[in-house]
Amino acid sequence: MKLKFIAKKQEAEDVWSYIFEPDSPISWTAGQFLVYWLPHEDSDIRGKQRFFTISSASFEKDIMLTTRQVPPQRDPVANGARASSFKKALNEMKPGDTIDAKGPDGDFTVLGPNKHFVFIAGGIGITPFRSIIADLAHKKLPLNITLLYANSTDEFSFKDELEKIANDNPNFKIHYIVSPKHIDENLVKEKVQNISGQIFYVSGPEKMVEILSEMLIGMGISEDHIKQDFFPGYN
Repeated sequence: MKLKFIAKKQEAEDVWSYIFEPDSPISWTAGQFLVYWLPHEDSDIRGKQRFFTISSASFEKDIMLTTRQVPPQRDPVANGARASSFKKALNEMKPGDTIDAKGPDGDFTVLGPNKHFVFIAGGIGITPFRSIIADLAHKKLPLNITLLYANSTDEFSFKDELEKIANDNPNFKIHYIVSPKHIDENLVKEKVQNISGQIFYVSGPEKMVEILSEMLIGMGISEDHIKQDFFPGYN
């Protein structure tokens, strides 16, 4: 399918959302991703194709892709992301430009909203959760969710939107963790009630997802109660 670029908006200091109109109606389950193909000159070793979560929910109709853009004057490795020719080309798109995409795909989705969930997001890992939470709120389904949202700064993407939903849904709790604090076993025990009765979703940089999943297993959470979604290219 082809997606027509409509606009971009800044979500946090280095985080931007890019909004596209599909050339034909498309439906997706909140939490899924698309594969994008964007031809551009001087592409880096990762090439012209990328996987990005759809950060919008299906009811919003347009496709929203949210990612971190590292300013060229800053050291990309030190700031937790790698410089990307794809992202540079994405950021230079003008309204009316098109990008090819295929999908949707992925199973980082919530199919039983009456259960109780712990969403653990690291930085840009908030994107599938934004889609899932917005979708549940729109459908007026239960939000039995504890969100543990860790970030390197106190600028949290989608913060105002998430807090508005939390204000309308008392069973949706948000806890922000700002570096150098981090999510560990003690914090999970402090913030999450009835740990054994929860389904855990972990999304963020690959290493973070691996470490936290191992921690949860060590806490007695069964592997079938842990779902993972990791983002390559971030430390």
